[in-house]
Amino acid sequence: MLKNHLKIAFRNIRKFGLRSFIHVIGLSIGIAACFVVYNLVSYEYSFDTHQEDRDRIYRITSVTGNGQEEWPNPGAPIPLVEAVRNELSAAEEVVPIFSAYRFLVESADETENFGISTKVVFADEKYFSLFEYNWLAGSPSSALDQPNTVVLTNSVAKKYFGEQPLNEILGNELVYTDSLRVVVTGVVEDVKQKTDLIFTDFISYETLLSNKEIRARRNVDDWGSVSSNAQLFVKLGADQKEKAEHELLAIKEKYVESDGNWTTNFEFESFEDLHFSDTFSGNSADRSTLNGLIIIGFFILFIACINFINLETAQAKLRSKEVGVRKTLGSSRKQLITQFLVETYVIILLAIIGAALLSQLATSYFQEVLPADFKFDYWNINNALFLIVLSIVVLLLSGFYPSMILSGYSPIKAMKDKSIGHRKSNFQYFLRKNLIVFQFGSSIAFIIVVLAINSQIDFLLNRNIGFNKEAVLHISTPFQGTLDKTKLLKNELEAIAGVEKVSLSSDMMISGSLWTSTVEHDLNGAPEEVSMQFKTADTSYLSLYEVPILAGRNYTLDQSEIVINEAAVEKLGLESAHAALGKQVEYDSMYLSVVGVIPNIHTQSMHQAIRPMMLGYDERNLFTVNTKLAPNVDLKASVDAMQQAFKKIYPNETRKFQFLDETVEQFYTSEVRLRKVLLFATVIAILISCLGLFGLASFTIAQRTKEISIRKVMGASLSNILVLISKEYVVLIGLAFLLAVYPAWYFISNWLNDFQFRIEMPLGIYFISGIIAFVLSISIVSLHTWKAANRNPAKVLKDE
Repeated sequence: MLKNHLKIAFRNIRKFGLRSFIHVIGLSIGIAACFVVYNLVSYEYSFDTHQEDRDRIYRITSVTGNGQEEWPNPGAPIPLVEAVRNELSAAEEVVPIFSAYRFLVESADETENFGISTKVVFADEKYFSLFEYNWLAGSPSSALDQPNTVVLTNSVAKKYFGEQPLNEILGNELVYTDSLRVVVTGVVEDVKQKTDLIFTDFISYETLLSNKEIRARRNVDDWGSVSSNAQLFVKLGADQKEKAEHELLAIKEKYVESDGNWTTNFEFESFEDLHFSDTFSGNSADRSTLNGLIIIGFFILFIACINFINLETAQAKLRSKEVGVRKTLGSSRKQLITQFLVETYVIILLAIIGAALLSQLATSYFQEVLPADFKFDYWNINNALFLIVLSIVVLLLSGFYPSMILSGYSPIKAMKDKSIGHRKSNFQYFLRKNLIVFQFGSSIAFIIVVLAINSQIDFLLNRNIGFNKEAVLHISTPFQGTLDKTKLLKNELEAIAGVEKVSLSSDMMISGSLWTSTVEHDLNGAPEEVSMQFKTADTSYLSLYEVPILAGRNYTLDQSEIVINEAAVEKLGLESAHAALGKQVEYDSMYLSVVGVIPNIHTQSMHQAIRPMMLGYDERNLFTVNTKLAPNVDLKASVDAMQQAFKKIYPNETRKFQFLDETVEQFYTSEVRLRKVLLFATVIAILISCLGLFGLASFTIAQRTKEISIRKVMGASLSNILVLISKEYVVLIGLAFLLAVYPAWYFISNWLNDFQFRIEMPLGIYFISGIIAFVLSISIVSLHTWKAANRNPAKVLKDE
């Protein structure tokens, strides 16, 4: 029986070639979209799934606030470690880690340089009891219980010591950051599974606590110091989360002092959420983006299934006699349903083959927005099971209703060609038209959203940010570097032809980082605290960025002088920029005098409002080198010379100078990715909708060929016929446009609310979107109508 069903299925696929081609293309696109999204979602949710009891592991995070704003941080104060160990009874394991920043690694005699490592961490033996590693040499219980010891992964052990036997590596020394000498006490196997715990060098946590210099630099004893480098993981007992939260709150109230409006709270973050939060590699995923991709993928598939239903029900009249003959010869309705479902499933299998090719094309198109190590494994068991389940879902969505309709025809009416009924009152006709409205409504909504997002991104990239970012490059110096070396680099850069200005600062004028602090000032005789953004720089900083001074002058190298922006003037309760001159604020036990006022410039992305800001000089925080190139210089030659100067001062560093305008563009990477994804989805939705309309119009207009010929004989012109046939579709596109407007407006309004600076709702894009859909649909319908109207009426009506 199955063999017979398959034979008939292939025969019908060949017979109705256009219909079959449209079905395969449409379903291939829908299945490919779902297949790519499934693999991406599976990849993002596969991190650290090998860790035992991961549902009971938590990271303790900090949330600092001043009553007006809150700043979450994945780190925790280092003193919290002992407090949690002693007073959090719900914790079975307490594991502190301190991720180091760009450590230079050398051999014991310092003759061999292994380069900069960003995967060094301070940890104790509890780390290896909480997280699973396979030990190749050394003892997990004692390898990190002493200061100045290190455990290596197998890959870096080979990098440092070559092919020496692992047991012989134990006891050898390495030097980190020029002065930290450690002994190798263990080697573990590299983690083969996907993980966010990217570390390769594990220096004992006791080293951090016992080294006075490191202890002071890392604020080991300061409850008020919160850094993302210092993180704390705990494993709670089963069903102990609520108890642990109460105990953690008690610890906070016992040890953390409130400073005016400033407060610090601690929270538990599930280890299962680590990959969707602040990761050590910075390659975190966004759940809302993944959920959006899932919706888009299945939405595209749903539109493709609608196409299938539309075309099958439109073609029902052509197959009604086939049904009548089969029923007359004894076929039951169940057999007919099986036949139609087998035929549908064959089309779906052909679509899956096409989807494999389209999936490869899609991943190539989205290569720059996909994770670097994301790969398609077409033949793994999970993908096979997914495609099987998806094919069954598609079969039920697209094949079940048409099979019920086709198998339900009366043999007598089918043989007399009366199975469809009057076109205007038929439910199938009603359903098809509504599905067309849904398809084109979805396409129009996609077009509106993409055009709006594109307008906002253009606004973000082209808005005047208040200073000149053109031809400005920046680079950060090593964290362990000295100010003398930084100043030497500045001198080297200033000597390069083509370099106009060089300035040292804590940060670029605009960046993704934020340094805030509280200053105190007297307002009407009463002290008041104000939260301010703070940047430190030398005196050439403002001139390099061409920031105008509205009142007063630039600050000098006197650390008691500052320049503030207009937002700070308003926040301090002062009447004008000139009124701010000479005013004093207290910061870090120092009184700072306002000597100048600058405009409100953008120092962060336009997601954020412009904050009150002060600038001054502090040589302790000059980690960034800002360079301004002269006009009309050879950019490549100048940048190469700058890079050589940096390499001369810091021979072991691999950092590169970056253009500031490229850095600003990176602020909106997620928006650009969203635009690319939605643009792709829009093109696909339009393509599927047009394919469906193309097939539907070809069948419906073919059924009206005799009507068109009679009208032509009676004197109707081509334009009359085009208007007659097209007006029905004009109404449908109009309804689709009306249905698309509100969902698109709702999405765009909510999306724009994430920006403090945004465009006004662009009403013109609604008109443009409607015109695009109208032109596409009428062009398709007119093409079929024109072909039908140009047929010779004598040939069409010769049998009448």
